[in-house]
Amino acid sequence: MEENIAQSLYKRAQSHPDEPAFMFKEEGKYVTKSVKWFWDRVEKIASGLLYLGINETDKIAIMSATRVEWTLADLAIISLRCITATIYPSLLEKDIKFILDNSDSRYVFVENASLLNHVLNVRKDLPKLVKIIVLEDSPVGNENVLTLKQLEKLGEEHLNREEITRRMDTITMDDVATIIYTSGTTGPPKGAEIIHRNIITNLKDLLSLSFNLPEDITLGYLPLAHAYERINQFGAIYVHMIYAYAESLDTIALNIAEVRPTILPGVPRVYEKIYARIINGIEKGPKIKKTLFLWALNIGKASLPYRQSETPMPLGLRLKYEAAKMLVFNKIKEKLGGRLRIGITAAAPLSPAIIEFFNALGIPIYEGYGMTETFAPAIISYGKNFKIGYVGKPLPSMQVKIAGDGEILMKGPAVFKGYYKKPEGTPAMIDEEGWLHSGDLGDIDKDGFVRVTGRKKDLIITAGGKNITPQNIENIFTSDPTIAQCVPYGDNKKYLTAVLVLNEQEIKAWAGQNNIVFQDYNDLIRNARVHEFIKQKVDKCNEKLASFETIKKFIISDHDFSMESGELTPTMKVKKNKVIEKFKNQLDGLYEKD
Repeated sequence: MEENIAQSLYKRAQSHPDEPAFMFKEEGKYVTKSVKWFWDRVEKIASGLLYLGINETDKIAIMSATRVEWTLADLAIISLRCITATIYPSLLEKDIKFILDNSDSRYVFVENASLLNHVLNVRKDLPKLVKIIVLEDSPVGNENVLTLKQLEKLGEEHLNREEITRRMDTITMDDVATIIYTSGTTGPPKGAEIIHRNIITNLKDLLSLSFNLPEDITLGYLPLAHAYERINQFGAIYVHMIYAYAESLDTIALNIAEVRPTILPGVPRVYEKIYARIINGIEKGPKIKKTLFLWALNIGKASLPYRQSETPMPLGLRLKYEAAKMLVFNKIKEKLGGRLRIGITAAAPLSPAIIEFFNALGIPIYEGYGMTETFAPAIISYGKNFKIGYVGKPLPSMQVKIAGDGEILMKGPAVFKGYYKKPEGTPAMIDEEGWLHSGDLGDIDKDGFVRVTGRKKDLIITAGGKNITPQNIENIFTSDPTIAQCVPYGDNKKYLTAVLVLNEQEIKAWAGQNNIVFQDYNDLIRNARVHEFIKQKVDKCNEKLASFETIKKFIISDHDFSMESGELTPTMKVKKNKVIEKFKNQLDGLYEKD
């Protein structure tokens, strides 16, 4: 029988008890904990759940930001042959109630008093929910609520290693390990049933590519409720890496400097911000610094084909590249911890220009592609299997082909079981031959590299009958450090318009350099000189597009997109339909004078 992820952690604790496994902050400083420390806590939590009467295959939900207690709860649940249901902590109460009800969760771990209140507010409509466990030590005063510390104390008093081991050893590869709920951008959340085979298949594939290594340290900051961060968490356990927890999305830059990761999984928005910060720093510096940087960047780009193919550079280029490393690249890498071996970007497209930029600096950024329904990775770039503009090649166990209408189809043992309690939804995703329909458009080149060109549902059809996939437009615009987001609009219109989000720091710095007086950011973006400056940026981006793809007019959002304002998913993908809905009147107004 194949080893499941819980057994992998258990056996690691037995064979390498003192091996460092997790890093997180205690009293403002990062501490490193051994795998034995971690497994001891998993055993106590699992024993506490057993004492409370948890049965095999029961569903237990977790609603929390990414933190070590999330992983402890997750592994305790899985080790008992139970099923973890995921809930984003940013969801509204109606969605929290829906997931707890739909998943049949008997228990739920919540992060803090605020999330506890959300559950208590809908508790009367959840007859199957037995207990709520609060990760933080908050006074509760409710017999159906206990803290994690209380649960661990119960487990310590009633330690039941024999039953944990028995259950763990009876897990089959066809057992459901977790139900991952989609973020619900197109209706109520759907629960994708991920079986143990899906998890182990992906981990074996990544291990076979030497993608992550035992000596690596990875930094977790994306939601563990999402498949992308979850496979990162499991990968660290499986490969014997160290998994470090960021404090929050807002402290990523600080935590990178403290943890000094060797692998940094991210989403485009994170790399776009790092890129904009580097460019902004160069622009604000002395002219000689900018000249040196541009020289080094050009050398980096020239050396890229040799480094990617691992072939020797001509002597003159190699000497220049070593000088560029010493004078420029190493200093930038030091700000990212100094040990970064690879960065990974997934969940949404990242501009090829930004990928080329980082790779030129000697910071390989590899794109990956997957879905919740493939438990994240299905196609990945790495080492020689890398081509800018492509998401890479399929993992060893995954088959990929392009349908007649251009849709990317995938097949393999990592493809999910189906949607929980939604049998009618599964055939729409997986056809009779077992091909998973991704909803994404793309192509495969002669070397087997896969390119994603856009979403089927995002296709814009203009009044002139032109079919436009917005992704290329978005990539070109966001590669300008002044423009943080671009959402094109123009279905059934004569031409395209767009909602632009500006990089607030960048535009404020430009305003200061140009003696523009303003009261606040809203006042600044209404300034005629700012609008003219952005118009020049738009015109420059339009030069790289076909005439029917160009953005003729635009509006500037008065705020950055966020989860709180409803325009971003928890993994920072833009909810384009929400953006269009919010700005539709203003966008339609751009066409009124035609």
